[in-house]
Amino acid sequence: MKVQWQVIVGIILAIVIAVFAIVNVDGVEVNFLFAKAEWPLILVILGSVLVGCLIFFCLNIVRVNTLKKQVKTSENAKRELERQLAAEKSRKVKVSEVEVADKPEQPTPTI
Repeated sequence: MKVQWQVIVGIILAIVIAVFAIVNVDGVEVNFLFAKAEWPLILVILGSVLVGCLIFFCLNIVRVNTLKKQVKTSENAKRELERQLAAEKSRKVKVSEVEVADKPEQPTPTI
């Protein structure tokens, strides 16, 4: 359901941006650090949106990879703790077996 809402919102935003870009078709002067160019405003708007999407996509990839590493680290830590817990339980069982075996039998009182 969450993905469907994301798609719907994405489509609505794309339509709004497209309408905004189509309305603004006048030529504008774009000043780069080393040159100036005259471009239609629609290209400037769509180019800016595209660059923004690419930056967001790259940052999202970094975030996903970081989360994957955290999950892997957590899973490894969990396995290690489970192994330690099993070893401790095994040790306690062995200790209790030794204690039971070492206890002398107590005579039962007869009345």
